Amino acid sequence: MEKRENTIGLFALIEARVLHFRSLGKVKTSRNYACALRQVWLFRGGCDIPLCDVSAALMRDFQDFLQQRGLRRNTISLYMRVLRAAYNHAVDDGLISVDRRPMRKVFTGRDATPKRALDGGVVRALILADCRGDGTLEFARDMFLFSIYMQGMAFVDIAYLQKSQYADGCVAYCRHKTGRLLVVGVQPCALEIIRRYAVADDACPYLFPILYNPLTRSPVSYDTALRTHNKRLGRLASALGMQGRLTSYVARHK
Repeated sequence: MEKRENTIGLFALIEARVLHFRSLGKVKTSRNYACALRQVWLFRGGCDIPLCDVSAALMRDFQDFLQQRGLRRNTISLYMRVLRAAYNHAVDDGLISVDRRPMRKVFTGRDATPKRALDGGVVRALILADCRGDGTLEFARDMFLFSIYMQGMAFVDIAYLQKSQYADGCVAYCRHKTGRLLVVGVQPCALEIIRRYAVADDACPYLFPILYNPLTRSPVSYDTALRTHNKRLGRLASALGMQGRLTSYVARHK
């Protein structure tokens, strides 16, 4: 067994888990493992390490490395939990003969995060902002406001919202995060946004052009759409002289 531990590296273990979760369609989990792998790769300078050498001291050094890079505690904890899960999988799969509990000296909990809510004055400033000179900022602003008008509808649910889910003055959808069915009435301010941006292409099932580019008639990945949306909101906040960050998450805590 010791020979197997000497030949199987930590990089290879995590990469195998990335591929495993990707094959199951668990995109977010796969991405978390891939991000953790990148951080370990940077920590080790690209040099893999046998599983038998993964120790509590090594993981403590890795944690210090992440802290020095300025990562937040919850992000560091996420990567540590990923490594712990990968290590435990290797133990269960017989790839490791002795469980050395390498995560016993690092932080794997969660710190409470404050709600990043907007006050009414900021929302009014967004409503009154003249974005007509930049269609991309106007679209980002309107999607942000649509989230507020729809009782804090998450950006992921707006992105995946289909035309068939809007009928009779209501939107009925299942939350991506919980699977809970929600039915929300569409107020006139939200209806105006729907009429302005609803995708006309019958080949596209989505209500808004977030996961679909009408110009190229091609799909857009959710990760790309989310990054683009938050970058535009950041530009919008700067243009309006707002203090603090403006992200898709903030609209859910008005």
